[in-house]
Amino acid sequence: MLKIKKLLFIALLASVIGSLSAQTDSPYSRYGYGVLRDKAVGPSKSMGGIGYGLRNSQSANPLNPASYSRVDSLTFLFDIGVSATFGKMSDASGSENKTTGGLDYITMLVPLKKGLGFSFGVLPFSSLGYKFGTSDTSGPVPNSQSFSGTGGLSQVYAGIGYSTPLKGLSVGANVSYLFGTLEYNKNLTLVSPAYSSVDVTELSIKAAQFDLGIQYELPLSKTKKLTIGAVYSPKINSKADYVNMHYDIASTVLGDTTRHNSIDAGIPDTYGLGFTMAHGNKLVWGADATYQRWSDVKFPAYMNDGLDNSNRFNDRWKYNIGAEYMIDPYDRSFFKKIKFRGGLNYSNSYMNVKAGNNIDGYKEYGATLGFGLPIKDNLGQRVSYINLNFEYKKLKPKLSNMVNEEYFGISLNVNINEFWFFRRKAE
Repeated sequence: MLKIKKLLFIALLASVIGSLSAQTDSPYSRYGYGVLRDKAVGPSKSMGGIGYGLRNSQSANPLNPASYSRVDSLTFLFDIGVSATFGKMSDASGSENKTTGGLDYITMLVPLKKGLGFSFGVLPFSSLGYKFGTSDTSGPVPNSQSFSGTGGLSQVYAGIGYSTPLKGLSVGANVSYLFGTLEYNKNLTLVSPAYSSVDVTELSIKAAQFDLGIQYELPLSKTKKLTIGAVYSPKINSKADYVNMHYDIASTVLGDTTRHNSIDAGIPDTYGLGFTMAHGNKLVWGADATYQRWSDVKFPAYMNDGLDNSNRFNDRWKYNIGAEYMIDPYDRSFFKKIKFRGGLNYSNSYMNVKAGNNIDGYKEYGATLGFGLPIKDNLGQRVSYINLNFEYKKLKPKLSNMVNEEYFGISLNVNINEFWFFRRKAE
Protein backbone atom coordinates (compact mmCIF):
# COMPACT_ATOMS: atom_id res chain seq x y z
CA MET A 1 0.00 0.00 0.00
CA LEU A 2 2.87 2.37 0.83
CA LYS A 3 4.37 1.86 -2.62
CA ILE A 4 1.06 2.61 -4.31
CA LYS A 5 0.69 5.83 -2.32
CA LYS A 6 4.17 6.91 -3.37
CA LEU A 7 3.38 6.23 -7.03
CA LEU A 8 0.17 8.22 -6.80
CA PHE A 9 1.97 11.12 -5.14
CA ILE A 10 4.62 11.22 -7.87
CA ALA A 11 1.95 11.04 -10.58
CA LEU A 12 0.12 13.97 -8.98
CA LEU A 13 3.35 15.96 -8.63
CA ALA A 14 4.22 15.38 -12.28
CA SER A 15 0.78 16.47 -13.43
CA VAL A 16 0.81 19.66 -11.34
CA ILE A 17 4.20 20.93 -12.49
CA GLY A 18 4.20 19.37 -15.92
CA SER A 19 3.62 22.68 -17.70
CA LEU A 20 6.61 24.30 -16.00
CA SER A 21 9.13 23.00 -18.51
CA ALA A 22 12.32 24.91 -19.16
CA GLN A 23 11.69 27.87 -21.47
CA THR A 24 13.49 29.27 -24.47
CA ASP A 25 14.38 32.77 -25.60
CA SER A 26 14.55 32.75 -29.37
CA PRO A 27 12.88 34.98 -31.99
CA TYR A 28 12.38 31.83 -34.08
CA SER A 29 9.92 30.54 -31.48
CA ARG A 30 7.48 33.15 -32.84
CA TYR A 31 6.73 30.70 -35.65
CA GLY A 32 4.85 27.41 -35.62
CA TYR A 33 4.60 25.80 -32.19
CA GLY A 34 7.85 27.36 -31.00
CA VAL A 35 11.20 25.61 -30.61
CA LEU A 36 10.80 21.82 -30.53
CA ARG A 37 12.04 19.89 -27.50
CA ASP A 38 13.02 16.26 -28.06
CA LYS A 39 12.20 13.39 -25.68
CA ALA A 40 15.80 12.65 -24.70
CA VAL A 41 16.14 12.34 -20.90
CA GLY A 42 18.79 11.20 -18.41
CA PRO A 43 21.83 9.54 -20.05
CA SER A 44 20.35 10.04 -23.52
CA LYS A 45 20.63 13.84 -23.23
CA SER A 46 24.42 13.76 -23.00
CA MET A 47 24.81 10.97 -25.59
CA GLY A 48 23.86 13.33 -28.38
CA GLY A 49 20.17 12.57 -27.88
CA ILE A 50 20.22 8.95 -29.11
CA GLY A 51 17.53 6.62 -27.82
CA TYR A 52 15.81 4.41 -30.41
CA GLY A 53 18.26 1.54 -29.84
CA LEU A 54 19.12 2.39 -26.24
CA ARG A 55 18.15 -0.16 -23.57
CA ASN A 56 19.05 1.02 -20.08
CA SER A 57 17.98 -0.76 -16.90
CA GLN A 58 18.81 2.35 -14.83
CA SER A 59 16.72 5.01 -16.58
CA ALA A 60 13.44 5.38 -18.47
CA ASN A 61 13.83 6.02 -22.20
CA PRO A 62 10.60 7.60 -23.59
CA LEU A 63 12.18 7.86 -27.06
CA ASN A 64 11.40 4.16 -27.53
CA PRO A 65 8.76 2.58 -25.25
CA ALA A 66 10.02 -0.92 -26.14
CA SER A 67 13.00 -0.15 -23.87
CA TYR A 68 10.77 -0.23 -20.75
CA SER A 69 10.90 -4.03 -20.84
CA ARG A 70 14.57 -3.82 -19.79
CA VAL A 71 13.69 -2.64 -16.25
CA ASP A 72 14.86 -4.88 -13.40
CA SER A 73 12.03 -6.86 -11.79
CA LEU A 74 12.73 -5.38 -8.30
CA THR A 75 13.54 -1.82 -9.32
CA PHE A 76 11.72 1.49 -9.13
CA LEU A 77 13.32 4.30 -11.18
CA PHE A 78 12.51 7.99 -10.72
CA ASP A 79 14.20 10.70 -12.78
CA ILE A 80 13.84 14.48 -12.61
CA GLY A 81 15.84 17.02 -14.61
CA VAL A 82 16.43 20.78 -14.56
CA SER A 83 18.46 22.94 -16.91
CA ALA A 84 19.87 26.40 -17.52
CA THR A 85 20.76 27.86 -20.92
CA PHE A 86 23.02 30.78 -21.74
CA GLY A 87 22.47 32.10 -25.24
CA LYS A 88 23.84 34.71 -27.61
CA MET A 89 21.91 36.13 -30.58
CA SER A 90 23.59 38.22 -33.25
CA ASP A 91 22.89 39.86 -36.59
CA ALA A 92 24.27 42.73 -38.63
CA SER A 93 23.10 45.30 -36.06
CA GLY A 94 24.74 43.74 -32.98
CA SER A 95 24.39 40.96 -30.41
CA GLU A 96 22.47 40.20 -27.22
CA ASN A 97 22.91 37.65 -24.41
CA LYS A 98 20.01 35.66 -22.92
CA THR A 99 19.61 33.31 -19.95
CA THR A 100 16.73 30.89 -19.41
CA GLY A 101 16.10 27.77 -17.35
CA GLY A 102 13.69 25.65 -15.38
CA LEU A 103 12.27 22.17 -15.02
CA ASP A 104 12.98 19.82 -17.94
CA TYR A 105 11.09 16.61 -17.28
CA ILE A 106 9.91 13.99 -14.79
CA THR A 107 9.86 10.25 -15.56
CA MET A 108 9.42 7.04 -13.64
CA LEU A 109 9.78 3.39 -14.60
CA VAL A 110 8.49 0.35 -12.69
CA PRO A 111 8.23 -3.38 -13.46
CA LEU A 112 4.79 -4.95 -13.70
CA LYS A 113 6.35 -8.38 -13.98
CA LYS A 114 9.50 -9.82 -15.52
CA GLY A 115 9.87 -8.47 -19.07
CA LEU A 116 7.00 -6.01 -18.69
CA GLY A 117 7.73 -2.41 -17.68
CA PHE A 118 5.51 0.63 -17.16
CA SER A 119 6.66 4.25 -17.48
CA PHE A 120 4.93 7.52 -16.65
CA GLY A 121 6.09 11.11 -16.84
CA VAL A 122 5.89 14.66 -18.11
CA LEU A 123 8.01 15.84 -21.05
CA PRO A 124 8.27 19.12 -22.96
CA PHE A 125 7.12 19.19 -26.58
CA SER A 126 7.92 22.79 -27.52
CA SER A 127 8.86 26.11 -25.91
CA LEU A 128 7.85 29.64 -26.84
CA GLY A 129 9.78 32.67 -25.61
CA TYR A 130 10.89 35.85 -27.37
CA LYS A 131 11.01 39.60 -26.93
CA PHE A 132 12.12 42.16 -29.51
CA GLY A 133 11.08 45.50 -30.94
CA THR A 134 11.46 47.95 -33.82
CA SER A 135 11.19 51.72 -34.11
CA ASP A 136 10.80 54.17 -36.99
CA THR A 137 11.46 57.83 -36.18
CA SER A 138 12.27 59.03 -39.70
CA GLY A 139 8.94 58.35 -41.37
CA PRO A 140 5.90 60.64 -41.59
CA VAL A 141 4.35 58.87 -38.57
CA PRO A 142 7.04 58.05 -35.95
CA ASN A 143 6.19 54.77 -34.24
CA SER A 144 7.58 51.89 -32.23
CA GLN A 145 6.51 48.27 -32.08
CA SER A 146 7.32 45.55 -29.58
CA PHE A 147 6.70 41.80 -29.82
CA SER A 148 6.83 39.14 -27.11
CA GLY A 149 5.63 35.62 -26.52
CA THR A 150 5.53 32.98 -23.79
CA GLY A 151 4.25 29.47 -23.24
CA GLY A 152 4.78 26.08 -24.78
CA LEU A 153 3.38 22.60 -25.16
CA SER A 154 3.92 19.74 -22.71
CA GLN A 155 2.95 16.09 -22.76
CA VAL A 156 1.95 13.72 -19.99
CA TYR A 157 2.70 10.18 -21.14
CA ALA A 158 2.16 6.61 -19.98
CA GLY A 159 3.69 3.63 -21.72
CA ILE A 160 4.34 -0.09 -21.57
CA GLY A 161 7.25 -2.15 -22.90
CA TYR A 162 7.05 -5.94 -23.30
CA SER A 163 9.69 -8.59 -24.01
CA THR A 164 7.98 -10.97 -26.43
CA PRO A 165 8.44 -14.77 -26.42
CA LEU A 166 10.62 -14.30 -29.50
CA LYS A 167 14.10 -14.06 -28.00
CA GLY A 168 15.58 -10.57 -28.25
CA LEU A 169 12.42 -8.86 -29.51
CA SER A 170 10.64 -6.19 -27.42
CA VAL A 171 7.68 -4.00 -28.32
CA GLY A 172 6.11 -1.00 -26.61
CA ALA A 173 3.69 1.90 -26.85
CA ASN A 174 3.22 5.35 -25.33
CA VAL A 175 -0.03 7.25 -25.02
CA SER A 176 0.46 11.00 -24.45
CA TYR A 177 -1.80 13.90 -23.64
CA LEU A 178 -0.45 16.99 -25.39
CA PHE A 179 -1.53 20.31 -23.94
CA GLY A 180 -0.50 23.94 -23.56
CA THR A 181 -1.12 27.56 -24.52
CA LEU A 182 0.99 29.75 -26.79
CA GLU A 183 0.65 33.48 -26.12
CA TYR A 184 1.74 36.20 -28.56
CA ASN A 185 1.76 39.93 -27.73
CA LYS A 186 2.12 42.93 -30.04
CA ASN A 187 2.24 46.59 -28.98
CA LEU A 188 2.14 49.59 -31.37
CA THR A 189 2.79 53.16 -30.19
CA LEU A 190 2.45 56.37 -32.24
CA VAL A 191 4.01 59.60 -30.99
CA SER A 192 1.80 62.00 -32.92
CA PRO A 193 -1.08 61.69 -32.86
CA ALA A 194 -0.85 59.97 -29.47
CA TYR A 195 -2.16 56.45 -29.98
CA SER A 196 -1.30 52.90 -29.02
CA SER A 197 -2.75 49.44 -29.63
CA VAL A 198 -2.28 46.11 -27.91
CA ASP A 199 -2.91 42.67 -29.39
CA VAL A 200 -2.89 39.55 -27.22
CA THR A 201 -3.30 36.28 -29.10
CA GLU A 202 -3.62 32.86 -27.46
CA LEU A 203 -3.57 29.46 -29.13
CA SER A 204 -4.60 26.59 -26.84
CA ILE A 205 -4.06 22.98 -27.87
CA LYS A 206 -5.19 19.67 -26.39
CA ALA A 207 -4.60 16.40 -28.21
CA ALA A 208 -3.77 12.71 -27.82
CA GLN A 209 -0.55 11.33 -29.27
CA PHE A 210 0.73 7.77 -29.73
CA ASP A 211 4.20 6.23 -30.10
CA LEU A 212 4.80 2.63 -31.21
CA GLY A 213 8.25 1.16 -30.63
CA ILE A 214 10.22 -2.00 -31.31
CA GLN A 215 13.72 -3.17 -30.34
CA TYR A 216 15.67 -6.29 -31.29
CA GLU A 217 18.79 -7.44 -29.45
CA LEU A 218 21.30 -9.48 -31.43
CA PRO A 219 24.32 -10.97 -29.58
CA LEU A 220 27.43 -10.80 -31.78
CA SER A 221 29.81 -12.42 -29.30
CA LYS A 222 30.11 -13.08 -25.56
CA THR A 223 30.83 -9.39 -24.94
CA LYS A 224 29.17 -7.58 -27.87
CA LYS A 225 25.48 -6.98 -28.41
CA LEU A 226 23.75 -5.03 -31.19
CA THR A 227 20.33 -3.48 -30.49
CA ILE A 228 18.25 -2.13 -33.36
CA GLY A 229 15.24 0.06 -32.59
CA ALA A 230 12.46 1.78 -34.53
CA VAL A 231 9.61 4.11 -33.55
CA TYR A 232 6.53 5.35 -35.37
CA SER A 233 4.19 8.15 -34.22
CA PRO A 234 1.04 8.65 -36.34
CA LYS A 235 -0.02 12.08 -37.58
CA ILE A 236 -2.46 14.00 -35.38
CA ASN A 237 -5.18 16.09 -36.98
CA SER A 238 -5.71 17.97 -33.74
CA LYS A 239 -7.77 21.09 -33.11
CA ALA A 240 -7.03 24.31 -31.24
CA ASP A 241 -8.86 27.27 -29.76
CA TYR A 242 -7.85 30.75 -30.95
CA VAL A 243 -8.48 33.98 -29.06
CA ASN A 244 -7.36 37.48 -30.08
CA MET A 245 -7.92 40.49 -27.78
CA HIS A 246 -7.34 43.83 -29.48
CA TYR A 247 -7.30 47.18 -27.64
CA ASP A 248 -7.13 50.68 -29.16
CA ILE A 249 -5.86 53.29 -26.70
CA ALA A 250 -6.29 56.99 -27.54
CA SER A 251 -8.55 59.38 -25.69
CA THR A 252 -10.59 56.31 -24.76
CA VAL A 253 -9.94 52.58 -24.60
CA LEU A 254 -11.80 50.38 -27.08
CA GLY A 255 -11.54 46.60 -27.02
CA ASP A 256 -12.57 43.77 -29.28
CA THR A 257 -12.27 39.98 -28.90
CA THR A 258 -12.20 37.44 -31.72
CA ARG A 259 -12.61 33.71 -31.09
CA HIS A 260 -12.28 30.66 -33.32
CA ASN A 261 -12.74 27.21 -31.82
CA SER A 262 -11.71 23.80 -33.17
CA ILE A 263 -9.38 25.12 -35.86
CA ASP A 264 -6.65 23.04 -37.52
CA ALA A 265 -3.42 22.64 -35.52
CA GLY A 266 -1.86 19.31 -36.54
CA ILE A 267 1.18 17.33 -35.41
CA PRO A 268 3.14 15.35 -38.05
CA ASP A 269 3.82 11.65 -38.28
CA THR A 270 7.31 10.72 -37.07
CA TYR A 271 9.63 7.88 -38.10
CA GLY A 272 12.71 6.96 -36.07
CA LEU A 273 15.41 4.36 -36.61
CA GLY A 274 18.55 3.74 -34.58
CA PHE A 275 20.99 1.25 -33.07
CA THR A 276 23.40 0.81 -30.19
CA MET A 277 26.42 -1.45 -29.84
CA ALA A 278 27.22 -2.61 -26.30
CA HIS A 279 30.70 -3.89 -25.41
CA GLY A 280 30.07 -5.69 -22.13
CA ASN A 281 29.00 -3.27 -19.40
CA LYS A 282 31.72 -0.73 -20.17
CA LEU A 283 31.04 0.87 -23.55
CA VAL A 284 27.83 1.68 -25.43
CA TRP A 285 27.73 3.68 -28.65
CA GLY A 286 25.09 4.25 -31.29
CA ALA A 287 23.27 6.48 -33.75
CA ASP A 288 19.71 7.62 -34.59
CA ALA A 289 17.89 9.13 -37.55
CA THR A 290 14.49 10.86 -37.28
CA TYR A 291 12.10 12.05 -39.98
CA GLN A 292 9.02 14.23 -39.32
CA ARG A 293 6.66 15.05 -42.20
CA TRP A 294 5.81 18.64 -41.23
CA SER A 295 5.03 19.72 -44.81
CA ASP A 296 1.63 17.95 -44.55
CA VAL A 297 0.63 19.68 -41.30
CA LYS A 298 -2.10 22.32 -41.24
CA PHE A 299 -1.75 25.36 -38.98
CA PRO A 300 -4.18 28.18 -38.09
CA ALA A 301 -4.24 30.89 -40.76
CA TYR A 302 -5.31 33.42 -38.09
CA MET A 303 -1.79 33.57 -36.60
CA ASN A 304 -0.77 36.44 -38.91
CA ASP A 305 2.81 35.17 -39.38
CA GLY A 306 2.97 36.10 -43.07
CA LEU A 307 3.07 32.42 -44.10
CA ASP A 308 0.59 29.84 -45.34
CA ASN A 309 0.36 26.04 -45.42
CA SER A 310 2.45 25.87 -48.59
CA ASN A 311 5.56 27.50 -47.11
CA ARG A 312 5.20 27.49 -43.31
CA PHE A 313 6.75 24.10 -42.45
CA ASN A 314 9.62 21.93 -43.69
CA ASP A 315 10.01 18.17 -43.40
CA ARG A 316 12.48 17.74 -40.55
CA TRP A 317 15.48 15.40 -40.44
CA LYS A 318 17.55 14.88 -37.32
CA TYR A 319 20.71 12.78 -36.88
CA ASN A 320 22.32 11.83 -33.57
CA ILE A 321 25.42 9.90 -32.56
CA GLY A 322 26.63 9.25 -29.02
CA ALA A 323 28.54 7.02 -26.63
CA GLU A 324 28.90 6.14 -22.93
CA TYR A 325 31.95 4.63 -21.23
CA MET A 326 32.61 3.36 -17.70
CA ILE A 327 36.04 2.14 -16.58
CA ASP A 328 34.87 -0.77 -14.37
CA PRO A 329 31.22 -1.28 -13.38
CA TYR A 330 32.19 -3.90 -10.75
CA ASP A 331 34.88 -1.93 -8.94
CA ARG A 332 34.19 -0.22 -5.61
CA SER A 333 36.07 2.89 -6.71
CA PHE A 334 33.88 5.97 -7.19
CA PHE A 335 35.97 7.16 -10.15
CA LYS A 336 35.83 3.82 -11.97
CA LYS A 337 32.02 3.84 -11.75
CA ILE A 338 31.65 7.30 -13.29
CA LYS A 339 29.95 7.18 -16.69
CA PHE A 340 31.56 9.39 -19.33
CA ARG A 341 29.22 10.42 -22.15
CA GLY A 342 29.35 12.48 -25.34
CA GLY A 343 27.63 12.99 -28.66
CA LEU A 344 26.79 15.11 -31.70
CA ASN A 345 23.53 15.96 -33.47
CA TYR A 346 22.27 17.85 -36.50
CA SER A 347 18.81 18.86 -37.74
CA ASN A 348 17.07 21.32 -40.01
CA SER A 349 14.31 23.61 -38.74
CA TYR A 350 10.74 22.41 -39.09
CA MET A 351 9.48 25.99 -39.40
CA ASN A 352 10.29 28.73 -41.90
CA VAL A 353 10.81 32.39 -41.07
CA LYS A 354 9.83 35.40 -43.13
CA ALA A 355 12.76 37.82 -43.42
CA GLY A 356 11.85 40.73 -45.69
CA ASN A 357 10.64 39.22 -48.93
CA ASN A 358 12.45 35.93 -48.33
CA ILE A 359 11.19 32.81 -46.55
CA ASP A 360 13.55 30.12 -45.27
CA GLY A 361 14.69 28.19 -42.21
CA TYR A 362 17.91 27.34 -40.40
CA LYS A 363 20.23 24.44 -39.61
CA GLU A 364 20.94 23.34 -36.06
CA TYR A 365 24.24 21.83 -34.89
CA GLY A 366 24.80 20.42 -31.42
CA ALA A 367 27.44 18.75 -29.25
CA THR A 368 27.01 17.19 -25.80
CA LEU A 369 29.24 16.06 -22.95
CA GLY A 370 28.16 14.48 -19.68
CA PHE A 371 29.08 12.60 -16.54
CA GLY A 372 27.09 10.08 -14.53
CA LEU A 373 28.16 10.37 -10.89
CA PRO A 374 27.19 7.27 -8.85
CA ILE A 375 25.40 7.43 -5.52
CA LYS A 376 23.84 4.61 -3.46
CA ASP A 377 20.35 4.31 -2.07
CA ASN A 378 19.58 3.63 1.58
CA LEU A 379 20.00 -0.13 1.13
CA GLY A 380 23.52 0.39 -0.14
CA GLN A 381 23.10 -2.04 -3.02
CA ARG A 382 21.33 -0.24 -5.88
CA VAL A 383 23.30 2.39 -7.74
CA SER A 384 21.58 5.71 -8.42
CA TYR A 385 23.15 8.50 -10.45
CA ILE A 386 23.43 12.25 -10.58
CA ASN A 387 23.87 13.11 -14.25
CA LEU A 388 25.60 16.35 -15.18
CA ASN A 389 25.23 17.34 -18.83
CA PHE A 390 26.75 20.11 -20.95
CA GLU A 391 25.46 21.09 -24.38
CA TYR A 392 26.51 23.46 -27.13
CA LYS A 393 24.04 24.38 -29.87
CA LYS A 394 24.32 26.64 -32.90
CA LEU A 395 21.44 27.79 -35.10
CA LYS A 396 22.74 28.79 -38.51
CA PRO A 397 20.13 30.52 -40.75
CA LYS A 398 20.18 30.10 -44.49
CA LEU A 399 19.56 33.83 -45.10
CA SER A 400 22.17 36.43 -44.20
CA ASN A 401 19.60 38.86 -42.76
CA MET A 402 18.33 36.32 -40.20
CA VAL A 403 19.54 35.97 -36.61
CA ASN A 404 22.41 33.66 -35.65
CA GLU A 405 21.99 31.91 -32.30
CA GLU A 406 24.45 30.09 -30.04
CA TYR A 407 23.60 28.33 -26.78
CA PHE A 408 25.55 26.77 -23.96
CA GLY A 409 23.39 24.65 -21.70
CA ILE A 410 23.91 22.93 -18.35
CA SER A 411 21.44 20.34 -17.10
CA LEU A 412 21.30 18.23 -13.97
CA ASN A 413 19.13 15.22 -13.39
CA VAL A 414 18.83 12.89 -10.43
CA ASN A 415 18.15 9.25 -11.29
CA ILE A 416 16.90 7.36 -8.21
CA ASN A 417 17.15 3.57 -8.33
CA GLU A 418 15.43 1.79 -5.42
CA PHE A 419 14.33 -1.66 -4.24
CA TRP A 420 10.69 -0.64 -4.01
CA PHE A 421 9.50 -4.16 -4.74
CA PHE A 422 11.87 -5.98 -2.38
CA ARG A 423 10.36 -7.78 0.56
CA ARG A 424 12.36 -8.74 3.61
CA LYS A 425 11.90 -12.24 5.03
CA ALA A 426 10.10 -12.40 8.34
CA GLU A 427 12.42 -13.20 11.24
